[in-house]
Amino acid sequence: MKNLLFYALLAAVAMTVIASACTTSRNKADETVWRYVGTLPAADCPGILYDLTLCGLSADSMAGTFALSTTYLEAENGKDVRFDSEGRWEMLQGIPGDSTALFYRLVETGKGFDTTNFLYLGDSVMLLGAGLQRPQSALNYTLIRVTE
Repeated sequence: MKNLLFYALLAAVAMTVIASACTTSRNKADETVWRYVGTLPAADCPGILYDLTLCGLSADSMAGTFALSTTYLEAENGKDVRFDSEGRWEMLQGIPGDSTALFYRLVETGKGFDTTNFLYLGDSVMLLGAGLQRPQSALNYTLIRVTE
């Protein structure tokens, strides 16, 4: 019960940070915000909670900004460790073996311009590996789209 309450509070704080990161001077009626969440496998802890928000998707644009929160569950002496990043995203087409597949390329601003890629699956996205490869294991690397 305590864990459930903790994660609910963590999600509320994350959404406040993410909402402020996605605020722009553009008209909000012209902008769509998509949010994807899920817990992905990790080697050294029970999992990594991803909370990804894409901002700026509109009828005339396939790019915008993003905010990403990754929480490594029970990573340090049983305590969760959270990292936040933000940057720009764009939607691109074509991965190995599927030239029509659409994917989001996230490029973090600051510290090294790290890049992360997610395969677009409609109501979900899948974390892609090096070279835009789909995961080779049976583990779940999918984030589910949630609505506010």
